[in-house]
Amino acid sequence: MKGLFSPDSAIGKALTKIGELVILSIIWFITSLPVITIGASTTALYYATVKSLRMGRGYVIKEYFKAWKENFLRATFLTIFFIVCILGLWTVLQMMGVTLEDISVNAIKSAYVDNAETALAMYFISAGYIILLGGLFCYVFPLLSRFDQSGIKILFMAFVMMIRFFYYSISVFVILVGLGYLVVRLPLGIMFAPGLWALLSSFLLEKAFIKYTPEPDPDSDVDAWWMRLS
Repeated sequence: MKGLFSPDSAIGKALTKIGELVILSIIWFITSLPVITIGASTTALYYATVKSLRMGRGYVIKEYFKAWKENFLRATFLTIFFIVCILGLWTVLQMMGVTLEDISVNAIKSAYVDNAETALAMYFISAGYIILLGGLFCYVFPLLSRFDQSGIKILFMAFVMMIRFFYYSISVFVILVGLGYLVVRLPLGIMFAPGLWALLSSFLLEKAFIKYTPEPDPDSDVDAWWMRLS
């Protein structure tokens, strides 16, 4: 029984990975509380998940904060971009006199909605807009953890990949929405949902990333661990 749960046993290794996933999720939640740091936290989460959790390189906490510090400025710029986009949608809806209640499915079906046609149109426009932002979000910060590019270039790469790898994009977005819904229904899910999203998404995203990753210099001493992820 003792050998069954030893650190070197299959069960012991699995429990260690689960523990690390929970640790990463909790750290992500704490470091994301200021909201403006969500980008840096998500970038660090993905980096630590694929490098330490999947590839067994380094320690999850050390790798997390290493990536958090290195990508803070670019990640914050991108976070502001998403915040501005969301506030922009909210402002447009306010200017049109369409409330969040108006663009809900139940309100559209209700006979008491005075501007039902406008609400219906805004419902689909808003849904498409939010899905677009969600798709970009799923790519932007994982890309930031891998490629040393400007924020604008990262956004462009994210948009291109989102379209080119459409089925991956849908899958990763569904995972994000599903785990997000789980956390809303079960708040304690925040203890594992962020790390689980990063882990599951990485199996798809890495298949896309590898097509944009140059071959490492064979004479270089750099450990190109990411080349073995896909």
